[in-house]
Amino acid sequence: MPKSKVALVRCATYHDETVYQAVELGLHLIGGMSQFVKAGETILMKPNVLYGTNPKECVTTHPSVFKAVGTLLKKAGTVVGYGDSPSFGSCASPMQRAGLKHEADELNIRLADFDKGRTVSHRGALLIKSFVIANGVLDADGVVNLPKLKTHPLVRLTGAVKNMFGCVPGLLKGQYHVKLPDPYDFATMLVDLNTLIKPRLYIMDGIMAMEGNGPRNGNPRPLNALLFSDDPVALDATACRIIGLDPRFVPTSLAGERAGLGTYHQENIDIVGDELA
Repeated sequence: MPKSKVALVRCATYHDETVYQAVELGLHLIGGMSQFVKAGETILMKPNVLYGTNPKECVTTHPSVFKAVGTLLKKAGTVVGYGDSPSFGSCASPMQRAGLKHEADELNIRLADFDKGRTVSHRGALLIKSFVIANGVLDADGVVNLPKLKTHPLVRLTGAVKNMFGCVPGLLKGQYHVKLPDPYDFATMLVDLNTLIKPRLYIMDGIMAMEGNGPRNGNPRPLNALLFSDDPVALDATACRIIGLDPRFVPTSLAGERAGLGTYHQENIDIVGDELA
């Protein structure tokens, strides 16, 4: 069985040109953008935005990472959209506060509909057999997931797997927190979302991460890393190893491997680019 490939590119600044070069290198290391998208396709970028805060607070995917990925998607000939769902209200204001609307407008990238959704069945799910998914996700040909590396009190890590929770519109997300208080059950729901939507590519912003009381109230922590993979479990496991967290203690790692979403075992992951330590 082939190993899952994760590219690790060290990057110590959010300077636009430096980030662009790092993203371009990371994609090259895993086969290039053309490995994941085709010209003419509609591709949705899914950053981590929550309620939208100043990028300096390290709650959200940084605008320079968003800009670099959006630029490369457009160079690949795709029609690009973007979106994320806050817990309540429209996603437009959070995008503006997070600095992403400015970059999107500069690139002529449209804001997708994350305010409303449609019910989609998931026969292959481990736990949740149907979801309401944002229209913007369902109307795209594919998704590029742009998580922020943060700690989380319930599932320990907010990363590639967890970021897809923002594809569930608004207040509906709160219902899952109520119905699934057990961390493993909640993680299994997140894995079901990933196996339903099947993002083409995951690119994690770990240049400045968040530790402590994430995903909103933790402390910024420089990790100087960008991570790239089409295996979200392997990507999250690599992020765990960077921060000294055993991925076996992360529920999404266990549920993800059980579902066949990916692997967290180090011997089954090929890390390319810069060294882990």
